[in-house]
Amino acid sequence: MSELLSVRDLTVRFRTGSALSRLLGRAGHVRAVTDVSFDLAQGETLALVGESGSGKTTLARAVAGLAQDVSGQVHFEGRDILELGAAGKQRLRRDVAFIFQDAVASLSPRYTIRQLLAEPFQIHGVACDDIEAEVIRLLEMVSLPASMADRRPHELSGGQARRVGVARALALKPRLIVADEPTAGLDVSVQGEVLNLLNDLRERLGLSILVITHNLNIVRHVADRMAIMYLGRLVETGPTETVFHDPRHPYTAALLSANPVVDPEAVPERITLDGEMPSLIARPDGCEFHGRCPFARPDCATVVPRVTADGARAYTCRYPVGINATTPAEAPDEKSPA
Repeated sequence: MSELLSVRDLTVRFRTGSALSRLLGRAGHVRAVTDVSFDLAQGETLALVGESGSGKTTLARAVAGLAQDVSGQVHFEGRDILELGAAGKQRLRRDVAFIFQDAVASLSPRYTIRQLLAEPFQIHGVACDDIEAEVIRLLEMVSLPASMADRRPHELSGGQARRVGVARALALKPRLIVADEPTAGLDVSVQGEVLNLLNDLRERLGLSILVITHNLNIVRHVADRMAIMYLGRLVETGPTETVFHDPRHPYTAALLSANPVVDPEAVPERITLDGEMPSLIARPDGCEFHGRCPFARPDCATVVPRVTADGARAYTCRYPVGINATTPAEAPDEKSPA
């Protein structure tokens, strides 16, 4: 598969302090995303996983050109989006579409479904000879009847609203879909239908999908690879099944150990994390996870772990563990990412 998105050393900062301190030039900055690097191939699904506040949505907005104070490199189809002018960014917003977390709230209650699906063409000034035919085509793509075009969002079920959101995202034939918690608020049976729809569309249209979620069952259903975020950093990336069966970072292992398993006879060992995620304003020294890590050693509080590349995966831990480990393994030789 050819590379669609390449991110290197991406950092996103937010300004802190009151309006007065900003006016006086005394405001500080906080890094919401720090030194993130990853690739996304055409036709591939990558899942960003982590607790609330880990930086997943901020990272997704940055790669879509929607964040303000950004440094590093973000190449989309070979173009560095951080260097794009107004016209280039407008084009990028046609190539990168969002599926928002709240399916109903993301659809204006004042519009019919027909108007909602036609709106992207108007916003971006894209000519369409037969907008009615385009609306019907989009509804068919997400397995909704043409009669749905006359309804308004409040008349839809959660699953139908989600499908309309997917259809709207597909209107301008994007190359990348960013799906923020695509099954939030849906019944389990409907969740499966939505995930199957995303898989089907990816195969039919050659889409790349960036899924933002904390639901590991979703990851296993749709993602080729997964990237675990903690405090704005990627702490582990790799093929989904590989990471599920043999996580290397203690944070990944803890998330997986808390995930419900299908096998009723399986008794996974639960890895408990101490406390809550630290504040971005006061990042810990050394490994930023050491204060919550059950396997931390004294030097973890002072030594910053480098990225260790291990075949198709990478992780930032000096003492990698497996999900059933009770003591940390010896650290392998560290090297630069491949």
